[in-house]
Amino acid sequence: MSARNKAVSAYEAHVQEGVLLNANESPTNFDEQILTEIKASLDTTLFHRYPDDSYRSLKEAYAQVVGVEPDMVLCGNGSDQMLGLLIGCAMAEGKTLATLAPDFGMYDYYVSMYGGTIKKYPIAAGKPLDMDAFVAFAKDADMVLFSNPNNPTGNLVSGADIEKLLQTIRHVPVVIDEAYMEFADESVVGLLDQYPNLFVTRTLSKAYGAAGIRLGFLLSRAENIQKLGALNVPYNVSRTTQTIGEILLRHAATFAGRVEQICRQRERFAELAPSLRRFTLYPSHANFVLVEGEGLDDLLAAFKARNIVVREYAGKPYCRITIGSVAENDQVLEIIRKVDESDADV
Repeated sequence: MSARNKAVSAYEAHVQEGVLLNANESPTNFDEQILTEIKASLDTTLFHRYPDDSYRSLKEAYAQVVGVEPDMVLCGNGSDQMLGLLIGCAMAEGKTLATLAPDFGMYDYYVSMYGGTIKKYPIAAGKPLDMDAFVAFAKDADMVLFSNPNNPTGNLVSGADIEKLLQTIRHVPVVIDEAYMEFADESVVGLLDQYPNLFVTRTLSKAYGAAGIRLGFLLSRAENIQKLGALNVPYNVSRTTQTIGEILLRHAATFAGRVEQICRQRERFAELAPSLRRFTLYPSHANFVLVEGEGLDDLLAAFKARNIVVREYAGKPYCRITIGSVAENDQVLEIIRKVDESDADV
C-alpha cells in the first residue's frame, strides 16, 4: 500500500428513517407479480456458485430495452461502480476531469481516490447550459463527465448540445451519466455508434425502483466495452442481482408506466411554483425537484417536524426533494404552501 496520503472526498450515505424523500428512490416496492417471480427464481438460484462473469443474458436483456447490441453493454454494481471504473482509467496525478457545479458528489470521490483534479463549470437551476462556454472550459481536460438530467438541479442538456460537445472534444472520454434519463427524453445512447469517445451510464435504481439490488450499466462502442471489461472487477454483479435484474427488465413496460405516474406527480410541483413568494421551485426533468429560498431553514424545520427527510446541502440555500407517493407529495406540497405563506409553525 502506498505511503502517499490521499485527500479523499467523502460521500455521505443517506438517512434510512422517516418519510424518505432524500435519495431519489422509488416511492413503492415491486408489485406482487414481480415479487412472486423473484421469489420463485430463488428456488433455482445456485447460491454456492460464482455468477457467469460474461453476464450475457443480463446484457441481452438490457440491450433489448435500450436499443443497442449486447456487446455494447457492461454490467456493474450500480452505475457508481461503472463511473469509478471509467474515472480510474482516465485519472491520475496531473490529470483533470471537467464537470458541472453542482453535480453528483461521487465524481469528486472517485477523482480524489485516483489523485486527479476536478474542475467544475458553474450552472444554475432553471437556466440552460451554455454549451459553447462549457466546451471552451473543458477542452483541455482529460475526461468530461456530467449527469443529464443534472443532479441536483433537474436541468436537462439537449442531445443536440451534447453532440456539439462531442464534435469538438474527440480525443478524451466524454461520459454522460443518464441515471435519471427515463424521466426525460434526451438520451444520447443513439449517438454511441457515431462517437468512439462517448460513454453513457445508466441504472435500475431510479426508474426501476431497484436501488436495493445495486445494478447499473455502462454503454459504449463494442471495442471500448471489450477493453473495459478486461479491467473490470470479476464477479462484480451477484447471481441474485443478475436474476432480479433480468426479471425487472422483462417488465420494462410496467416501469415505464410508473415513470409516467412520477412525472404526473412532478407536474403538481410545477403547478405550485408560480404562486410561491418565499421560495423558487425549479422545473425538473428528473424524479426530484429543487427548492431554494431565504426561508429554507423554516422549510427544513417544518419537514423535520413531520419526520420528512429531504436532501440538504451544507451552506447552500436549497434542498432537493424526491417525488414520492401521492400521499407523501400531498404532505410536502402542504408544508411548502404554509411555510411560504407564513413564518408560523406548521
